Parts: sequence; C-alpha cells; structure tokens
Amino acid sequence: MKRGLVVLLFAVFFAGISGTPARAFDQPLLNFGLTNVLDGAVPGPGTYFFEYVQIYQSGEFKDQNGNDIPGSPRVGFVLSMNQLAHISKTTVLGGNIGIDFLLPIGSLTAGGTFGPGGPPISANPGPIGDAIVGPFIQWFPHKLLGRPFLHRFELDFIVPTGHYDKKYTINPGANFWTIEPYYAFTWFLTPQLSTSWRIHYTYNTKNDDPWEVLQSLGITEVKPGQAFHFNYSLEYEVVKNLRVAAAGYYLKQLTDTQFNGSDVSDRKEQVFAIGPAIHWITKSGFVFALKTAFESSVENRPQGSRTTFRMIYKF
Repeated sequence: MKRGLVVLLFAVFFAGISGTPARAFDQPLLNFGLTNVLDGAVPGPGTYFFEYVQIYQSGEFKDQNGNDIPGSPRVGFVLSMNQLAHISKTTVLGGNIGIDFLLPIGSLTAGGTFGPGGPPISANPGPIGDAIVGPFIQWFPHKLLGRPFLHRFELDFIVPTGHYDKKYTINPGANFWTIEPYYAFTWFLTPQLSTSWRIHYTYNTKNDDPWEVLQSLGITEVKPGQAFHFNYSLEYEVVKNLRVAAAGYYLKQLTDTQFNGSDVSDRKEQVFAIGPAIHWITKSGFVFALKTAFESSVENRPQGSRTTFRMIYKF
C-alpha cells in the first residue's frame, strides 16, 4: 500500500498530457568536456594512454522549461576514464587508421527526491561503466586556408558491460547499446591561436529493463532519443607548450525518448557549459590539462559544474 502511494504520487507529479512520467536524464554516459584543447592534434603514429579524472557535482535538476524540480534532487560522481589508443602507419583515404578502447571506472552519489513525496534518487555503488571501442582515421597536418589543420573521424560503440540494476535511479552502465560517430579537428589560426572541436551524433538502442518505478507504471522499454553534442575550445599559447583556453560542451537531444515504442514529449535533454582550461606539454612529451566547465541552459537534466584532469602518455 505504501509503495503504491509513492508510485501514484510520482505519476501525478511527473505526468504529462499523455499520462506518462516526464522526468528525463535518459542519455548514457557521454563525452562532456573530457576532450577539448588540441583534441585533433595527435603528434603521430604510435600507442597512447589517456587518463581522465572528472568530478561532477550538481545540487539541482531542471525540468523541460529549465525550472528547478523540487525535492532537493542531487547527483555527483568521480570518474576515471582510461583510454588506450593505437594509430598505425597504414593509411586509408590519406589518413592513418587506428583503434580506441575506453573503460570508465568511478563512484556515483545521489540524493533527494523527484518532487515532494516522490521516489528517492538512488545511485548504483558498482564502479564499472560501459566500455567504448571505436575504429578511426587520423589525418595529420595539412592546410586549411593556409593554416595547419589536423582532424579525425571515429565510429564509437558504447557496449553495455557496466554495472546496472533496475532498482537504482542512476547507474554506471546504461543497459543499452549506443552508436556514436564523431568528427574532431584542431585548426591553428595563428602560431599561437587555435581552436578544437569534437562533434558527436548519438544513436541509442532500447533498455528493456528500465528503472523499477517506470516498470511499476507499465513501462517495460525505454529508448532514449537521438542527440547531437560537441566539445569545443579556443586556445592560446602563452609560452612555448603552455596554452590557456575557454572550453566547454553542448548537448541537444533531437528526437523524443520512447516508452514502449511510443514518443514521450517534453523529455528532451539540453545543456551548455563553458569555463577556463590550461594545457601543458612537458619536455619529455607528457601532456597535462586541467579545466572546469559551468553548466547553464539546462533542460531535463541535472545542472552543475564539471572539473577534468587529463594526462596523455605516448609509449
């Protein structure tokens, strides 16, 4: 009886015209600001190890109009993204072919409720996220409008190998496949000034074992909508091999999320973020980067800040 009351309150608070819950946060773990500065400018063929440590903290969720959802919902995580990439000397279409493998490991925290009397927000304590694998082609320097230009195309597959349990609101694993092609480039506008972008398109398959609160309402399949997102930076070399930048990311969900094969309106996600960054290449070739991005223009997502430390080592 008590559980039924909680579910009923949840349905009333988050029901749209169609009578289905409108709370979002459907998208899987995506690359939000992990890669910005000099993203397209890989030095050359070889094997690379990338380590990212990202801390995210949010004390508020936004609805489809960008307004706060009551109930003091909050979420945070510490993420260690471990990436191994190999770029061969074999060329196709003028670029070097390569392969990427990424494994996220981290810790999630969550609290509060979705509205007064609504279901609590809970986080899966499992540390392993979904693995990512992707073949790519990396083009090394040539000229665009007379200036050096490096770029890369990659086709990523996010594989549902991470920890997932339907009893938790938020999980390290998404329990569905994601196919995500992206195009990244770095363009040196002057010897000191450059800009870097990574542009993604996200296609998600369906989760056939969604959050148990949704299942109690008869929702047995959730397919997050397709999305467009990018990372960006404008970089300036203040002294040799030391750059400062303005960097961030943007997400816009393009199609509706589907419940049981039917579109659900007012559930599309959006976020914009910007902040300062610093990027240093040591004499030995190590790369260290540190940045913080502050989110705004958020819809159907938590809003917070994201700090990322990045290290690159070439074997």
